Amino acid sequence: MEVAVRGAPGTRGTVDRGPRPGVIPAALARPYPSAPGPFPRRRAMKDRPATLVLSGGGAKGAFQVGAERVLREVHGFRWERIFGVSVGALNAALLAQHSYRALNDIWLNIREADLYRKLPWPLIALRVGLFRKLGLYDNTPMRELIQRHLAGHRFRVPAHVGRVSLVSGNYELVPSDSRDFLDAVWQSSTLPILWEPVGATALVDGGLRNATPLGDALEFGPTEIVVIVCSPSQVERAKPPANLLEVATRSLADITLNEILLNDVDAFVRINDIVRQAYDAGLTVRRPDGVPYRYCRITVIEPARPMGDMLDFAPEVIRMRLRHGEEMARAVSLPTGVGPGERVQRRVELFPEPPMHA
Repeated sequence: MEVAVRGAPGTRGTVDRGPRPGVIPAALARPYPSAPGPFPRRRAMKDRPATLVLSGGGAKGAFQVGAERVLREVHGFRWERIFGVSVGALNAALLAQHSYRALNDIWLNIREADLYRKLPWPLIALRVGLFRKLGLYDNTPMRELIQRHLAGHRFRVPAHVGRVSLVSGNYELVPSDSRDFLDAVWQSSTLPILWEPVGATALVDGGLRNATPLGDALEFGPTEIVVIVCSPSQVERAKPPANLLEVATRSLADITLNEILLNDVDAFVRINDIVRQAYDAGLTVRRPDGVPYRYCRITVIEPARPMGDMLDFAPEVIRMRLRHGEEMARAVSLPTGVGPGERVQRRVELFPEPPMHA
């Protein structure tokens, strides 16, 4: 893993190198605690307000939980708003309610049966062919899990989740004060083909149109943005698919959505860099509608190694992802006070400017 940081106007920095890609620190081998206490917080730390953006990734969403905990408890981040799509929608909703222990317990104890009803292939053929179902599996257990853990609890921080209609093709951002917000969390977690689209407008995973809802976050004028994605920047290698389910998850989730995600983040960082350079030159960069772009500090955290299959909920794999999220979040340095923060990722060749660290 290498760290690259986008500097503030007129600021420079130094390079920090963390664990090598593919090398798992010894800490990751330790059992993840079932009821963890808070991490020791650094002294003289003030709250660091920021907007949190969470991508999709299925079972790999455990990486986000480990990373977020370190960002909040060690680095002092305080979330002003939280955005999420797919599994990021579920994580975002629980974090916005400050249900940290519940979120941790869900991931430590989650099983496939908590999310969807897995059927043998003959029954899947019957389900799709005879009953004309539009998904391989039934994910109503996921809706029940969402209702059980979120219904009746107050949102301490505004949350927003994205969903897409297969009828209109439109992306919709649903706020936590909406009456159908909990259903939107479920709909945003519904990956087409695997699970049946929801309702008359066929609502599905918001990641189809917005793998990381950065554009949504920018509309609210954030102080700083932190993005936690669930997959490395390079597509993970996999065995040849053995059935229709593996074809669907590999082609749609692992390859297509990952490419959308990378393009989204890279486009944001490039525009952000142009805005910063224009600022240095005394110029203003404007959108096609005339509204000026505004520079925003951004931190992107991603895994430094493959996170495995998006439907792999094996307890030992979940714990590995939680630990690795913590490890990658620890690479985020504290700000110096002179300018924007850091980008924690491996595609350092795209950003030759030295990073800034405290």
